[in-house]
Amino acid sequence: MRRLMLLPILAVLTLGGLGACSLPAADKEADADARKLFDEIRTGADLREDPNLADFLRTPDKLADLAAIRGELPDGEPAKVENRSWNYNSTNSGSVATLTHAYIYPDNTVMAETVLRKGPGEKSWTIGGFHVSLAHPNAPSRKS
Repeated sequence: MRRLMLLPILAVLTLGGLGACSLPAADKEADADARKLFDEIRTGADLREDPNLADFLRTPDKLADLAAIRGELPDGEPAKVENRSWNYNSTNSGSVATLTHAYIYPDNTVMAETVLRKGPGEKSWTIGGFHVSLAHPNAPSRKS
């Protein structure tokens, strides 16, 4: 009887421990494309040169919105990047991937969600959405 009571507690502790771990990438290409976009935004690269960015995100207004994210990011490179979640959905009209990465800095963690799409028969992903949030919003951000 005592053993049975410990099982739920052990299960909760195991699941809680997994929440702090980084998940493996389910699709290495999608994962690499999402990480590359974050790095391009972080370093101020010309996003018009990113072949994976959807056409509707290449408008001057959308490019300015993406570039503005850089000012909210902590300075420098993240010390660590973790895969926090991923979701893949495939239908007759193609596949959609939603990936969440945690970019861990000394004083802050940036959560980035990237939405990618791949049409039927297409070999590469197209980035159709990107959103970031700071896990510690009161920490200092870049002053650019």
